[in-house]
Amino acid sequence: MQRTALLGLLALVSFSAQAGHEVPGLRAGLAASFGEFQGADVPDAALGDKFIDDNAVGFKLYGQYQFNKWFGVEGAYHYSGEFEDKSKSQSLPGKLQLSFSGFSGQGLLFVPMPSDDVRAYVKAGYYDFGDDLSLNGSGLSSSSERGLVLGAGASIDVSDHLALRADLDWFDANAGDLLAVNLGVEYHFGGPKP
Repeated sequence: MQRTALLGLLALVSFSAQAGHEVPGLRAGLAASFGEFQGADVPDAALGDKFIDDNAVGFKLYGQYQFNKWFGVEGAYHYSGEFEDKSKSQSLPGKLQLSFSGFSGQGLLFVPMPSDDVRAYVKAGYYDFGDDLSLNGSGLSSSSERGLVLGAGASIDVSDHLALRADLDWFDANAGDLLAVNLGVEYHFGGPKP
């Protein structure tokens, strides 16, 4: 489902939209975050490897500043939603739930596009998340994840101030493999391009 939604939104990027914007520019956005997690390191050896393998829906709230047509920065708050799986441990039976939340800061490199209405980019930066693991609704452990985040994405203008955006975030997490596809809308605070 995540891949289909991403491909659908990226297909829109191939069409020209209505209005471009001057850079520099400030943008803010909200996106649904379709996450995928496969656990690796575990908080309790009894849980075994791959203690959670699931998809979840959360959200991402971000602000972006584009300095010129090549470079920008972005800060975001992420909430992964709850990844769930049945415990494979006989000593810890029940339903496991894991969620991530926290902040990231990234630098963006914009890729030249044939239309000013479309912005494509690659990004890299640092994230700092808290993760909470519960068993049958009771807290089992809390820890933090910090590390590298990489991604890419594109946005397409649909009006003078609104754009649709799709991007991908990959997090270098100690607890396992964490990936998110984000689909959302953003608001541009600058004026329309003359």
